[in-house]
Amino acid sequence: MNARSRRGWTAADYDSQQVLLEAGRRDAATRVARARRAHPLRHALRTLGTLPKPKSQPRRGAVDWDAARRAAAAVARGDFDEASRIADATADPRATAVAACRVLDAA
Repeated sequence: MNARSRRGWTAADYDSQQVLLEAGRRDAATRVARARRAHPLRHALRTLGTLPKPKSQPRRGAVDWDAARRAAAAVARGDFDEASRIADATADPRATAVAACRVLDAA
């Protein structure tokens, strides 16, 4: 490995190379250089970790059981448009519609 590829090495990098050489590794400089390479995914994850957390949003999957019961009652009387409006007005319309089906099955 040439001196150019060791540009920017710190004392710890040279120490790591010495330890690897003493451990019998002939490719010690290559291993240290590989460890020093940029890791864009790690850097991106670190950056994302430092970003401010988004404000809490309604949790997906949370079922509004009152709305589900009202939607089930609307379906039972044949008013499917009203049932759709009730489910669409909730935080998770799909979960509410599934819960309305469960209410209908239980009845």
